[in-house]
Amino acid sequence: MAKIILDSFKADIKFIARDPMLLLTILAPFILVLFLRLVFPLISGFILIKTGFLLDTYYTIIAVTMVSVIPMLFGLVYAFILLDEIDTHILQVIAVTPAGKKNFLYMRMITPAFLTFIMVLISIIITNPVPTEGWLRIIFISLLFSLQAPFIFLFIGGLAGNKIEGMALSKLYGVFLIAVPLGLILHHPWTYLAFFSPLYWISWAWITPIPGESLVYGAIALIITIACICMFFRYFLKKHSN
Repeated sequence: MAKIILDSFKADIKFIARDPMLLLTILAPFILVLFLRLVFPLISGFILIKTGFLLDTYYTIIAVTMVSVIPMLFGLVYAFILLDEIDTHILQVIAVTPAGKKNFLYMRMITPAFLTFIMVLISIIITNPVPTEGWLRIIFISLLFSLQAPFIFLFIGGLAGNKIEGMALSKLYGVFLIAVPLGLILHHPWTYLAFFSPLYWISWAWITPIPGESLVYGAIALIITIACICMFFRYFLKKHSN
């Protein structure tokens, strides 16, 4: 199994390297980290000198929002790889039975989830959006974010028929991302508008100082995410059934 995943990953890297858009997308998380670590302090200092406004006050919200983008990027890249595999009939060749299609999807979901976990973990360590959190909270949040990548992968890969439709659906997923800053900034009852987004609950699970609340918010995000994954997983299998 490990060898199959590794060989598949190598093939994915070659595919991504040939597509400038996918290459830029896969590198975007590193750009986000560099922005938060190197560019944001310069921008904040410049604004402070010019206007007296302390942008650092909103660093946590900005950083949490930008880290929330990472699962979408990895999920989008692997959804496009999946769409290419469908177009070239690789899916029909590799997975000729319902069980084979399930195993194929399981393997395809593992890589973006793993890459997201690693990248989010690195991003949190480098940018430190929530200074009061400990290692357990960092790992917990990274795991929650890692599950978002398979969700996006199935959402775009299952509903889109090509890359153009995939890009349109990725913009639709932006509604989930917008819920993060709005949910953190707005006060009740306006925060109710963001309840549909698992990213909203992950962000609160991340920044709340109370461990019990973090577990509850994380559990809500987990329930929403798993429900969506199961729904789109079944839809994909039904859509591509023989």
